Amino acid sequence: MTATRKAGTRNAATPKLSIRERIYRLLRDRMQRGEIGPEDRLLDHEIASSLNVSRMPVREALLQLKSEGFLEGTSRGFTPRRFSPADIAHIFEIRLLLEPAAGAAACRNASVEGLSRMRVAAADAEKAHRADDIVEYMKANWAFRTAWVGMVPNPHMAQMITRLRDHVEAVRLATLREPELRELSLVNTRQVLEAFLLGDPELVRERMAVNLRDAATSFYAKQRSLVLDGPATEHRSALRRKSRS
Repeated sequence: MTATRKAGTRNAATPKLSIRERIYRLLRDRMQRGEIGPEDRLLDHEIASSLNVSRMPVREALLQLKSEGFLEGTSRGFTPRRFSPADIAHIFEIRLLLEPAAGAAACRNASVEGLSRMRVAAADAEKAHRADDIVEYMKANWAFRTAWVGMVPNPHMAQMITRLRDHVEAVRLATLREPELRELSLVNTRQVLEAFLLGDPELVRERMAVNLRDAATSFYAKQRSLVLDGPATEHRSALRRKSRS
């Protein structure tokens, strides 16, 4: 009886997501994984039909994504927002101001549960990297970020960090397809985790700054390769990745 009551209490305490919220999360997750790209057009009636729901919650979810800067409205539907290299540079600049300080605060506020989640996510990232599974690596990377951001005591800062990171997640996906760039990301993940486990806020601050600078450098290197080699080379690389999968 007691166990039943406790389980019921936990379920009651967990808010049920509305249809709009579920659609919002679905679309946002698909954009982060690169399943929805810059050339895709999102139409409320098509999404509603595919999900077997009415158009209104789909429309509301699309408008929320637009208000948060993830989508752009067009004369016919919505498209993912295109970020210029200057946009990306500005986002990395803001993240460099926020994330190292937030990481230090999270370290001072760390919980056993939060640190455990970071360790599990880092281990999952290792497995995904060895398997050359980009989707699973991105999931593990997201889980690692969510774990430490969840320990940031300032909720407004945590929300801003998440939104800025999500804006460049599709860009990050492009760089993490390259094994050597993904290896660099994994090394930084290990070092940030180590700093958290040591309980050293200043070391966390330092290593998070290094991680962000390396992420920015990886992005610019990827952009340079596309400019020098052209889209044909990228297309051939995509075909090679597809043939291996």
